[in-house]
Amino acid sequence: MNELSILIIDDDVWMQRILSKIVTSFGFKPYVAANGFDGIGLAVEHHPTLIMLDVLMADLSGHQTLKVLKTIKHTRDIPIIMVTAISDIENIGTAIRSGAIGFIGKPFTRATIFEKLRDVLGKDIISQASSIKFPTDKDNNEETDSSENNVYIPKEHDAPDLVKNTPATLSPGSISQRYKEDDRRNLDAIKELLLKPKS
Repeated sequence: MNELSILIIDDDVWMQRILSKIVTSFGFKPYVAANGFDGIGLAVEHHPTLIMLDVLMADLSGHQTLKVLKTIKHTRDIPIIMVTAISDIENIGTAIRSGAIGFIGKPFTRATIFEKLRDVLGKDIISQASSIKFPTDKDNNEETDSSENNVYIPKEHDAPDLVKNTPATLSPGSISQRYKEDDRRNLDAIKELLLKPKS
């Protein structure tokens, strides 16, 4: 059976830990990147089942990272969900046009993550990833508050070693060595265009 994994690209360490813990509880192996460049490298290296991508990041934004991922042959078919506090129509439209398959708004609940994964990946893959049932509010009381919204609240002990055990951070230089020649040329051209100062 192929490994079922989710790549989380987010520059917020707490968000990395929270999302890692949630997707791990559903049976997916998490990979974590703190920026778009490292995220592209991990996507090429591991070809995850799905990518969860933050919109607001330094250097390479979520929108720019999405465009690059959808240009590379090896990653263009991976479903990408944008995770963002931004909900304006322009941002949503930009991401959909660039190839995003859906959105998860911040703050989110554990149930929201589960429902979005089920909608995007289908019940069969969710079942394959984990044989445990989706937790109810009663099962979930240690990880969430008891309010009606059931928002996931990070604890000090949450996933302390998930970030520590993720693959070593890759530099943009080492990322490019992993691509086939044609993909590398495409990526270099896109990066140059995206990072070019606006006049």
